[in-house]
Amino acid sequence: HICQYYIHDLQKRISEMEIQKQKIHEDTKDINEKSNKLADEMKVKNKALKDIEKRLNKITDFIEHSKEKFTKLDLQDVDVREKLKHAKSKVKKLQKQLQKDKEKVEELKCVPGNSAKIITDVSTKKEMLEKCKETEEEKLKDVMDSLKKETQGLQEEKEGKEKELMEFSKTVNEARSKMDVAQSELDIYLSRHNIAVSQLSKAKEALTTASETLKERKTAIKELETKLPQTEHELKKKENELEKLSKEEEDMKHGVQNLRQKVEEAKSSLTMSNSRGKVLDALVEQKKCGKIPGIHGRLGDLGAIDEKYDVAISSSCSALDHIVVDTIDTAQECVDFLKKQNVGVATFIGLDKMTVWEKGMNKIQTPENIPRLFDMVNVKDEKIRPAFYFALRDTLVANNLDQATRVAFQKDKRWRVVTLQGQIIEQSGTMTGGGGKVMKGRMGSSVVIDVSETELNMMEVKLRTDSEKATQYQEKRVHLEEEVAKLCQSVRDMKNTLEKYTASIQSLSEQEVHLKIQVKELESNVIAVAPDKNKQKQMEKALDTFKKEHEKVAEKAGKVEAEVKRLHSLIIDINNHKLKAQQDKLDKVNKEIDECSSAITKAQVAIKTADRNIKKAEDSVIRTEKEIADNEKDIVELTEELKKLEEKATEVMKDCKEAESTLPDIQEEHRNLLQEIKTIQENEHSLQKEALNIRLKIEQVDSHISEHQSKIKYWHKEILKISLHRIDDKPLEELPMLSREELETMREPDIINNQIALLEAKCNEIKPNLGAIAEYKKKEELYLQRVAELDEITNERDNFRKSYEDLRKQRLNEFMAGFHVITNKLKENYQMLTLGGDAELELVDSLDPFSEGIMFSVRPPKKSWKKIFNLSGGEKTLSSLALVFALHHYKPTPLYFMDEIDAALDFKNVSIVAFYIYEQTKNAQFIIISLRNNMFEIADRLIGIYKTHNTTKSVATNPKVIASKGLAELTSVECC
Repeated sequence: HICQYYIHDLQKRISEMEIQKQKIHEDTKDINEKSNKLADEMKVKNKALKDIEKRLNKITDFIEHSKEKFTKLDLQDVDVREKLKHAKSKVKKLQKQLQKDKEKVEELKCVPGNSAKIITDVSTKKEMLEKCKETEEEKLKDVMDSLKKETQGLQEEKEGKEKELMEFSKTVNEARSKMDVAQSELDIYLSRHNIAVSQLSKAKEALTTASETLKERKTAIKELETKLPQTEHELKKKENELEKLSKEEEDMKHGVQNLRQKVEEAKSSLTMSNSRGKVLDALVEQKKCGKIPGIHGRLGDLGAIDEKYDVAISSSCSALDHIVVDTIDTAQECVDFLKKQNVGVATFIGLDKMTVWEKGMNKIQTPENIPRLFDMVNVKDEKIRPAFYFALRDTLVANNLDQATRVAFQKDKRWRVVTLQGQIIEQSGTMTGGGGKVMKGRMGSSVVIDVSETELNMMEVKLRTDSEKATQYQEKRVHLEEEVAKLCQSVRDMKNTLEKYTASIQSLSEQEVHLKIQVKELESNVIAVAPDKNKQKQMEKALDTFKKEHEKVAEKAGKVEAEVKRLHSLIIDINNHKLKAQQDKLDKVNKEIDECSSAITKAQVAIKTADRNIKKAEDSVIRTEKEIADNEKDIVELTEELKKLEEKATEVMKDCKEAESTLPDIQEEHRNLLQEIKTIQENEHSLQKEALNIRLKIEQVDSHISEHQSKIKYWHKEILKISLHRIDDKPLEELPMLSREELETMREPDIINNQIALLEAKCNEIKPNLGAIAEYKKKEELYLQRVAELDEITNERDNFRKSYEDLRKQRLNEFMAGFHVITNKLKENYQMLTLGGDAELELVDSLDPFSEGIMFSVRPPKKSWKKIFNLSGGEKTLSSLALVFALHHYKPTPLYFMDEIDAALDFKNVSIVAFYIYEQTKNAQFIIISLRNNMFEIADRLIGIYKTHNTTKSVATNPKVIASKGLAELTSVECC
């Protein structure tokens, strides 16, 4: 009965709410009529606005077009003036050129007469000079004849001395040839001994150099072996420091970046908090004091949006200035406080009433997939998100008005759309926009955080401190990187030097032994080719005799040669003194004759050139006169064109001024119309607010109705759960259904609830559950069946587990047996290959070898234990070979193929590896590719690959046979 009563009561409430809802719908009719009236008025105003804008645009376009036309005319005017200026300047230049050409023609006409007069005068002078030249030549001949008689005695004496000098020259040449022959014989006799001595000295120098180099390199190797580990240790230490410092620097930089972002957000929040109104300040103060703790703040400050959508959300969301509180009771407290203090008016949003909007917050499909404004909002507290959906609903964001118009009016649904420029299209079809200034800045790009100036100062101080620390870390890191780079270079240089010196020790030792043997042989050779002392003295004595004879004869010849030179100089002085004066006179006459000839030639050329130039000058005069006439014609045309351009420009400017004079009236009309549209929009917004309040009331009523309906469903389900138990030998009774009048008479449902509770208690005490025994038997049978199945599965699992454990133990035992064999053989092989090193394999996890793997550690001779990846190339090769040979000792194979395994090894280690492999050939065959003679010289067969005639071929040889033949040939040579 109580369930039926509750259902009846809820249905009654729903009916009352439906009546209330009907009244609200009737109230909305007036608002809709007003809204439609404003919409019609808005259409008329928009149409008038479009007409005025068309006129305004037309006049503006005309003014712009006129200005552009005037600019073009101005440019043409400048161009014509420049051409006119150029033409006038050209006329002046041509007139000057014409004057010069005429003067030049007159000058050229006088040239033939002047040149003919010059030719006559110069020809007369030349004839006189020719006669003077003949006279001077006869005088010169007389002077030369007299000089010949004066120097005849000196000439004869000179000829006699020259003959005597020739005799002495023959004697000197003979003495010199004898001396040269003697010197050559002595040099030839001593050459073998000198060569042998020179070779001996060079060999001794080479031996000394090789010995010193060998000694220096051995000392250097010892120093490097001591210094290299120290440097490597220092390098490792520095690298660890660098890695640690880099990590700290990265953390510090990340912290500074985050702190800087927080400081910027705090500054922005502090600026916004300083600029908020007195109403919000008063309410925030109440929150801080703890009197009204349920205040969250201004809705626009509780969210953030990208700057791209700032204008859109500021224009379309009027609720951004509303204050968000936790409950309606808190909102009532805030209202009472504002009334009491007379601070002002505010609108509040209670989060407890926003749960009805959570259904619409999910992602939705939008036309053209344009974004929903609500989805673009970021919040710090998810509790606030329903308030934003309440304020924005499904408002969409379009790039421009065309897209907004296209999206807003769909076939099946209308959408509220706002553009990025702030223009809004409502679902009713009204459009909001225009104005000279867009609305923006009502929501920031980050959520506003309440922070005081003291906290902000502390954050800035910490930011500066952390920034300085980050700079210090960076400087330290750079310094450490430089040190690490230097140490790396030093280690590389040391390793390279050590490898180079180690590789060269053997060759230097062999070279030293070879040079010692060579020095002994050369010393024996020097003794064997030593010259005969008596014979050498005789040859040196003969050479001295020839030298003295040559010097004696050369001295006499020198005296005669000096006398010949003295006589020759005396003859030249006498001739020069008397002959020079007459020769100068003759030269002067010849020079004047040449000048006359040149003047005649020039005059003749001038006559011919003048005739040719006169013709050219006359042509130039005619051409210049023609150009002057053409230019004067161009000047007249350009002057007329300039006048036309000035007339056109005057006309264009006149039209432009007339258009500009009409522009202020149209602009004033446009402003008035915009003001009227703005008033209509404000009225529309007020109506929209009233409609929104009514819509909220309807939605609240709908939510209450849906809540009551859900409760009715619940009580219907509770009625269905109630059933009467069958009593033996009696039919099953049905639950009685109360009539509407009976339900109306029930006034106190609590009394019925108390009676139900008493009856249920008595029923539980008195009436047993008769069907419990049968149910128990069924459950017991099912339990026993399940237990049997469990036992069977458990036994099967235990059998599989035992087999699995047996296999694991077998695998572990076999693996550990092989591991110990391989480890022992690895240690033996590595000690043998390195002559004193050590190596071992370790299990990373000894309890479970198969989980973590094996660690390969090596201790090269005279060094510490290292992991294999920290070794040099040669050490890695030796370690790997030792492991390979150990593995194949555990499980040998009949054939091994190895490719340049000795590439990174030095001379000594190549020999060790080669002999080890040679010992292993007793039980297996090795095929090895190698370029090292220490390796392939001990092979049983040597196969060479070569290419001839673009074909690859091979040849097989036995190195031991070749070596035995070489020894036999060497023995036979030594016996000889």
